[in-house]
Amino acid sequence: MSLAATAPGLLTQTTGYRRASNVFGEAGTVDAYLRVEAALAEVEGELGVIPREAIAPIVAACRRENLDLDALREAAAVVGYPIVPLVAMLASRAGESGQWVHFGTTTQDVMDTAQVLQMREVLNITLADTARVERLLARLCDLHRRTPMVGRSKLQHGVPISFGYKIAVWLDQIFRTRIGLARALEEASVLQFGGAMGTLASLRADGMAVRRRLAERLSLVEPDISWHASRDRMVALAGAVAALLAALAKVAVDVAHLMSTEVGEVQEPAAAGRGSSSTMPQKRNPVICEAIIEAARSVQHVPGVLYGTMLQEHERGIGHGYRERAALSDAVQHLSGAVSLAEEMLAGLEVDAGRMDRNLKLTNGLIHTEAMMIHLSDRIGRIEAHRVLHEISHRVSQTGTDLGTALWEVAGAELPERVLDFHSQVEAAQQMIDRVLETVSFLGPKPEPGLAPD
Repeated sequence: MSLAATAPGLLTQTTGYRRASNVFGEAGTVDAYLRVEAALAEVEGELGVIPREAIAPIVAACRRENLDLDALREAAAVVGYPIVPLVAMLASRAGESGQWVHFGTTTQDVMDTAQVLQMREVLNITLADTARVERLLARLCDLHRRTPMVGRSKLQHGVPISFGYKIAVWLDQIFRTRIGLARALEEASVLQFGGAMGTLASLRADGMAVRRRLAERLSLVEPDISWHASRDRMVALAGAVAALLAALAKVAVDVAHLMSTEVGEVQEPAAAGRGSSSTMPQKRNPVICEAIIEAARSVQHVPGVLYGTMLQEHERGIGHGYRERAALSDAVQHLSGAVSLAEEMLAGLEVDAGRMDRNLKLTNGLIHTEAMMIHLSDRIGRIEAHRVLHEISHRVSQTGTDLGTALWEVAGAELPERVLDFHSQVEAAQQMIDRVLETVSFLGPKPEPGLAPD
């Protein structure tokens, strides 16, 4: 785990975060640039736009191990962008064929397309990882569909629910935001290839054929028109990344609260030394939850940053590209790490059904007040029932007596046993649980993890 002040803590040691960091790091980014340049040479050579014999030397040059990365860094620092010195370096290594490197394209074409390739590479795996999280949730949901627990509103006891119902709510939101991200990724998996002003003027009659073949070669969608200054797809992608991360963080927020000393209904997986305190040895801190929540809070501003990139000047804007690449790649890294942590947490989540049962009884029956009001409404009307139950609730809270005794003292009525039956109260939600599990299809065929081609 990185000890740097800027490192996002526990996330840095997860498989998802490391994988994303490798793809978006220097080597992964250069590899993406080279993939675009090599594919362009292949396509243009096949179509006769450049000499066919230029393909092999250019493709051979487009290998990172053939490059002097130190020299590339120094030159990029002078130019301000990496593509110009990269093209010069490739041209020098391709010999006489070097004059055909980067033919008819421009820096932003390469950088935008490379970014799309990187996003797709990382997010397709992250989507598959998220599907595994959903499978864990589905199993827990089915296992605890009738495990009664306190339902909480504004952190106060409300009415009984089942732990399975709570999990189904988590699962439904994660499933929907995963599908939303898969769709946004599919929409964003678009080639950028328009040349200087997006019009493909330098390639003249060959431009559209090259663009079509290049999109096919890279398994990307061919856009109707160049999108150098049209960033809505990236904005939608950022929003979808942030939404899925927030859905995971919702689970973490709930689990962290359920781990509190006063509640104690679940625990993160135990590990030697994990979550310990430097001054309070008795503590078992919700460190996985904390890391997921921090990840979500760290990227919640990213959609706003990317909305700003839509306000570009004319055909090619100024001062937008770096912010988009940095913010979006950082968000994807945080999401990928959070998914790994969520999988770890849910795979080993410790559920204390006994503590859930004891917590249901903490308020001396007040958790049944809604059911009692419905019962009394049939006899004395809803308004009077609400008044009576309000008085009874106050008496129970002040004196510590139980709901049944207070009901008899205030209204001279007995409390029917069926009103106290936790299991009958959670039964009503079973159809909703079934619908969620049916929708996500994890009790049957497994859904595709993502929609974008690999």
